[in-house]
Amino acid sequence: MIWLLLLAMLLFLVGVHEGGHFLAAKLLGVAVEEFALGFGPVLFSRKKGETRYSIRLLPLGGFVRLAGEEGLTSDVPFERTYYGRPAWVRLLVSLAGPLANIVLAGVLATCAILGFGLPRVQVAGLIPGEPAEQALRVGDVVLEIGGKDIWLWDDVGPAIQAMAPGPVSFEIVRDGERLQVDVTPKWHPDEERYLVGAYFTPQVYLAKLTELAPNSPLAQAGLKAGDLITAACGRKVQTLFELYDALADDCREVTVLRGGEAITVSLPARSPEEFLQGAGFAALPQVVERPGPGTAVALASRQLARFFVALAEVVRGLVRGTIPAGEAVAGPVGMAGLLSQGIQAGGLATLFLIAFISLNLALFNLIPFPALDGARMAFALFEIVSRRKVSPAVEAAIHALGFVLLLGLLLLITYRDIMRLFG
Repeated sequence: MIWLLLLAMLLFLVGVHEGGHFLAAKLLGVAVEEFALGFGPVLFSRKKGETRYSIRLLPLGGFVRLAGEEGLTSDVPFERTYYGRPAWVRLLVSLAGPLANIVLAGVLATCAILGFGLPRVQVAGLIPGEPAEQALRVGDVVLEIGGKDIWLWDDVGPAIQAMAPGPVSFEIVRDGERLQVDVTPKWHPDEERYLVGAYFTPQVYLAKLTELAPNSPLAQAGLKAGDLITAACGRKVQTLFELYDALADDCREVTVLRGGEAITVSLPARSPEEFLQGAGFAALPQVVERPGPGTAVALASRQLARFFVALAEVVRGLVRGTIPAGEAVAGPVGMAGLLSQGIQAGGLATLFLIAFISLNLALFNLIPFPALDGARMAFALFEIVSRRKVSPAVEAAIHALGFVLLLGLLLLITYRDIMRLFG
């Protein structure tokens, strides 16, 4: 079933991409000979006007064949062929495919937020002795800070800084009641900013173990699934954030409630990240609400910006060698795994994932590698800047070689994904 969904998703994304090229070519006077989904032998074909629409055997891509693009003879006038049009036209036609995928990503993200809503930010932990401890409680739902709507956790910090050093007003929901509380932030020289002393996330994890791998660090220390961690070195603990904070302060003793009995457990000297490996924790229910259309568009735009930042970090890691190429690139098998995880996480995560893949497709095609849109744009830009035209036969040969290399890379990535799946 997941493979059918993956196939449908790929055909949809490729169809939108090629549709961008198709519409741009039609609008800019370039004749389109074929609009195809897939490669290889033709399964279905129908000609309408000057364009043949076809579905081919291998559903791993698609193409729009423009008149004269491959150096083939054509019945259309030269001025309506790909190389018969000005360089700026070829540039826009090549850009239209990636642009269509970027627009689609924005539409999908907006529809995801409007259709499924977003989890509201909650108080996920309190730091002892800090201002928030007197006014906020774990699980409080944050609606506004200083009169500004809060939909994303990274809105919290800027909203606090905007009102500091004066009292910061929080509009919250607690036990179904809407309240307003004020918290006066404290200046932290090490952070160089004002803080209220609380953690905020859309999902609050409690310090209660729901599952524990047999060889995990906490299991080896004597903890069991079902244990409720109530304190760390005498400090009250309610949430995973508070537990992590205590462990980061070199606390190595926790109090656990097990079967109505309080038990003290000593922990070995390990990092907080190591302690939490193999452990699952209970979570409070998320509070999901749908924003208005305008807010949804703004939030979707911010989500796309996050995608761009994440992709930029991956590219930077690849260039520096800190991220192995095998971990950053996924073929059809890897994408099937990601899609399966997204479906399990719900509709919001699934649509965000598809939007992210659409954005990946757009940025990948902008790479100036032969056969990709980026290379075609590079040839057009070269002509615009230098006023010299590369021979169409030479350009076609370069793109043909690039296509073969890309196909080989796809097969290699797919093989690697299969080996990792059964390894």
